[in-house]
Amino acid sequence: MSISDILKQKAGAGQKVLTEYESKEILRKIGIPITDQKLTSNKEETISVAEEIGFPVVMKLMAEDVVHKSDMGAVKLNIKTNEEVEQAFDDLMKIPSEAEKKISVQKMAKEPITELIIGMTTDPQFGPALMFGIGGILVELLEDVSFRIAPITEYDAKEMIREIKGFPLLDGFRGKPKADIDAIVDTLMKISEFVIENEEIYEMDLNPVFIYEDGLVCVDARIILKSENK
Repeated sequence: MSISDILKQKAGAGQKVLTEYESKEILRKIGIPITDQKLTSNKEETISVAEEIGFPVVMKLMAEDVVHKSDMGAVKLNIKTNEEVEQAFDDLMKIPSEAEKKISVQKMAKEPITELIIGMTTDPQFGPALMFGIGGILVELLEDVSFRIAPITEYDAKEMIREIKGFPLLDGFRGKPKADIDAIVDTLMKISEFVIENEEIYEMDLNPVFIYEDGLVCVDARIILKSENK
């Protein structure tokens, strides 16, 4: 099934917010690196998948009505043993939800140079607009982001990266390694192409994206589809 068919199917079923797992699988299909992830339904399967992916792992509750996972305690980090998997599974399944519950078991990503946010929102006048900035928990505090109307060129992408105040963090700040700017440019270009080709997308939020000397990986993501009145 094509990405366009998947999005039309979700919208037709009345699902406006894709789960993190669904959002990241779409990113994987368009060539954006994500953390290894598998969905599980019971404790035994979760233990088996954690062993298969390899410790340490992250476990997250996936349910359509659990959007702000960290605020609800729906994320368990740095799980290193089967016993910790069992405890995390029990804790996650206790979180209230009216939707079907599954567990996403993910490889724990290595420490990045810094965390980024890459997003898209729909401007009523100009259409899809891309966003880039320093991400993670700092994004709301710093509000250090740049915007461009899609579609963007490679030049636009490089400008977006360099005009944020936090650019020194990507450029070897205080002896840290320099970030892979080409990987960020490539990701921005892929998101630009994706939102232009798929008009069902209303908003995207890739946060955090871990950036390294060689490549990047999207750790969390959310895709919101247009409702009929948008």
